[in-house]
Amino acid sequence: MFPDNQPKPKYWLDTNCFILPYRGPYRFHWGTNLWDFLAEKARGFIIGSPITVLNPELVPSDISKADELTRWALGLKKEGVLFIQPDEFVQRCQSEIVQSVSNNKAYKPSEVQRFCEKADPWVIACTKTHGGKIVTFEKPEPLTKKPKIPDVAKDLYNIVCINLWDALDELEYHA
Repeated sequence: MFPDNQPKPKYWLDTNCFILPYRGPYRFHWGTNLWDFLAEKARGFIIGSPITVLNPELVPSDISKADELTRWALGLKKEGVLFIQPDEFVQRCQSEIVQSVSNNKAYKPSEVQRFCEKADPWVIACTKTHGGKIVTFEKPEPLTKKPKIPDVAKDLYNIVCINLWDALDELEYHA
């Protein structure tokens, strides 16, 4: 996954860190400052996402329906940055997370299945394996019947989760 001399991302972004800004205040036709900044940080291996964030979550099954966000993301994948293939350690950790969430009786089985099919356990596994923080707009909900990244990450590994806006502050983004 990473050559020995290559730095590991310090921030692991969940899918919603791309979709929510794109659908909201950071549409490409309003300017690309945020997207250029994220691309720069990806090229510097400061931010990363598991490949499962890209496919199937950002790439539509019918590629002809790709939007600007999808084309931006695919361009970075083509450069070999941002979207990281899991190594054997990440794969083992992801399996451990899936098993733990599946065994947690507090969660509804249908919600466990949805969680396990998404990029969520991969985001946690990359962060656990390679260090750093998870960046997600999900909020902790410890009493919910639905597994959430912040709850699972904290309960299993005491991993810090922050939202994209706080990550951008830490990265000194200026619009």
